[in-house]
Amino acid sequence: MENQKQLDGGNCGATIVAILRIVIGWHFLYEGVWKLMQKGEWSCASYLTAAQGPLAPLFKWMSAQGWIVGLGDWAVQLGLVAIGLALITGILARAAALFGIALMAMFYCCQPPEPFATAFSGADGRFFVLERNAIEALGLLLIAVLPCWRGFLRTLLPGGIVLALFGGCVWMQYRAGGFKKVEAITSATVKVHEFTALAALKAPFVEKTKLGGVEISRLALGGDLIAGHAHARDLIWTDEFMRRYNSGATLPRTVRYCLYCGIDAAFVEPEFITTMLAEAGRARSPSAPHGELKIFANCVDAKDAALAAQGGAKGVYLRPETADAFAKKGDAAGLKAAFSALRDTKLPVGVGAEDVMTVKFCVENGIVPDYWVLAYHSLDYPAATMETKCNNIWCVDPVAAAAYMKTRPEPWVAIRGLAGGAIDPVQAYRFAVDGGAAVVAIDLLDYRIVETVNGIMKKPESSTKGKSK
Repeated sequence: MENQKQLDGGNCGATIVAILRIVIGWHFLYEGVWKLMQKGEWSCASYLTAAQGPLAPLFKWMSAQGWIVGLGDWAVQLGLVAIGLALITGILARAAALFGIALMAMFYCCQPPEPFATAFSGADGRFFVLERNAIEALGLLLIAVLPCWRGFLRTLLPGGIVLALFGGCVWMQYRAGGFKKVEAITSATVKVHEFTALAALKAPFVEKTKLGGVEISRLALGGDLIAGHAHARDLIWTDEFMRRYNSGATLPRTVRYCLYCGIDAAFVEPEFITTMLAEAGRARSPSAPHGELKIFANCVDAKDAALAAQGGAKGVYLRPETADAFAKKGDAAGLKAAFSALRDTKLPVGVGAEDVMTVKFCVENGIVPDYWVLAYHSLDYPAATMETKCNNIWCVDPVAAAAYMKTRPEPWVAIRGLAGGAIDPVQAYRFAVDGGAAVVAIDLLDYRIVETVNGIMKKPESSTKGKSK
């Protein structure tokens, strides 16, 4: 009698483990099939780039190595499918469970929950020390160590039925429109939906120009918000907010959006070059067919310039605040020395300026770069008319600035056209182009890229008021 109870208890336990094995296998198989159905659109890069915790530097380094990301993409996709099939059918299920635990451990170490994470996220599926990957790993551990069903009727037959059901679901999903693309940050368990559907793009940006001999799109991505320079007047928290927002997966997503929309140039600080170019290399696919990303680096000194050149920048320019400081002090020698340090990179060199007077100072002292980078915006916003000036006003006389720049043969790049968020990007672009800018670098957040390009590419409607007959 006692033996019968033990036998019944053992059968019940084995049944529960078998159900657990099939359910987890279904999950792994779904995640693998979904990623494969994205036809090359999915990558583990975003998950690695968004790494937190003690091992974050390692995973971020991995995200910048193209061969590691390429190998990881296939390893994760095929690994999820193989583990899922093994768990569902029961073939090599214990080995599959161990490999699954290793995969879950990697996901956990890459983005651990609080208190190991660098910032509290409050994300779904994270429970302070525990999170969904850790819980699933515990389930896999049970599968690896506890007795389970054996034999054809108890393993392969139920597994075959489940696989047939899974295949039917996949077929119905395919007939219904396929596995809809979402921007995934790799895990067997985590997906983050994109803010703006790229399908909403009416047409990519097509206008081109040359800067220092490098052909780029006339609309470029600015780097102030990426670096956390919000220029938001009295809002002291916005700089930190922008830095945090553009960390992790957001910056790679911004790069992908730009390339997809035809924006192939960026004006950023040197520290962001590696991440952005790594993502640009991965994004060169049918989903982002508009060329490579050309980065022009905003440099303070020779160290910045060397870092930019090593990282793959197409050009460097002296930071506007740095050049302005030399000009205000009348330090032509200091400005020439800083300019010469950038020339040593053998890249096209520009000079940045928040005030057109800096441009004049350079010209008067024989400092003539390949291009200028000038703060230029309209004054058509409330703060510009206030008697007490705010920190989002750089171009105090855009008419005079445009008039002077038209006397210069060098091309110039308009920056800070949004005046700290006070001006619409489409209006800022058109104002700068009308003022003679060869390139307009606008600080765009990821979710505004598509609508901005749509707005710029849309021809302004001409007034068609009725005419007297």
